[in-house]
Amino acid sequence: MTPDEWLRIGVSSGAVKMPETEEKTFEELYKLWFKMKMNVIRAQSCDRIEVTYNRYYAGSPLVMQHVSVLDENAFIRFLTEIIAGRGNITAKEFARIFQIANNVMSYARCLNLGVARLLDWEMVRRYVPEGKLVPELHQDFAVPKADVEKLLELVIVQDIYPAKRSACLCLALNFFLGLRVGELASLTWKDVDWKRKAVRICKTETKAYRRDENGDRAGAMVYQVVEETKTVFSVREVPLLPEAVYILEQLRLHHDRCGYQGRCLAYDGKSTILVRSLDRTLRKLCQYCNIRYFNTHMIRKTFATMLHASGMPTRYISDLLGHSDMVTTEKNYILTYRDNYDTLLSCMKCCPAN
Repeated sequence: MTPDEWLRIGVSSGAVKMPETEEKTFEELYKLWFKMKMNVIRAQSCDRIEVTYNRYYAGSPLVMQHVSVLDENAFIRFLTEIIAGRGNITAKEFARIFQIANNVMSYARCLNLGVARLLDWEMVRRYVPEGKLVPELHQDFAVPKADVEKLLELVIVQDIYPAKRSACLCLALNFFLGLRVGELASLTWKDVDWKRKAVRICKTETKAYRRDENGDRAGAMVYQVVEETKTVFSVREVPLLPEAVYILEQLRLHHDRCGYQGRCLAYDGKSTILVRSLDRTLRKLCQYCNIRYFNTHMIRKTFATMLHASGMPTRYISDLLGHSDMVTTEKNYILTYRDNYDTLLSCMKCCPAN
């Protein structure tokens, strides 16, 4: 018998007198928990939590109940209804939904708020029909080598999109750096070590809503460069290949020709080119080059894939990407190509059975 069960028996029999504790609803405790999280996690993470809560929790009968009456069965019913009623819930999305329930109740229990119970979350997961979750059907493929070569030729040599020359050259450069798009947008000339032929990554551009002291949004979304990276492992140096040095020289020449005085590489004469501007530029660039569209993050994955194909150990690729765990690199960043028939055939011919 658990301590909670002993306590309930003692309270029900009158042998144990519990101190007066204010009842609180799940919604009230969520707001307290969110306010606490706002001070310890990144602003972007707060935005993601808020979106998940508003999509699945807000307005539901569960959040209006006092936490003192919420047990494992209540959360099993709630989560099951989401999976069965909403449909198209992936395992990743379900993990975010589940995490809010777990964290709010654990927070309340630890601080003795609202008479929250100690719940068996493993039992909750066991009875929620996770087998009904939609599998991740989308499969990423690296940008085809022919498309990369075509884009680099049209951007660097032919200047196919002159109105966005700086953004185009930065996107082309990233095929040799593999940066997160926020890191690319915040890269400055001081980060380039011409003598050692390396680029130092130590900051990123973020986007998030400003919030008041209660955790409520206070205005529109704000883009800003912060002097830190996504994780402590992301502070790193990336060596510059001759191709990358050439692109940087072309970019510096373009800035000099236009008389730009901005400190950022991604600079168009008016303001730093934001992440969303790089995204829009790439979409338009793919149209001009007549190639299949890919997003800015796919450039980073293609960089990792090309390094792996060249024989670089995964540990080194992980270091260049700024990952703390090689599993992340292997699972999500080393891809295959759609047009890899010849490569597969050549590998099969080398098998001992042949």
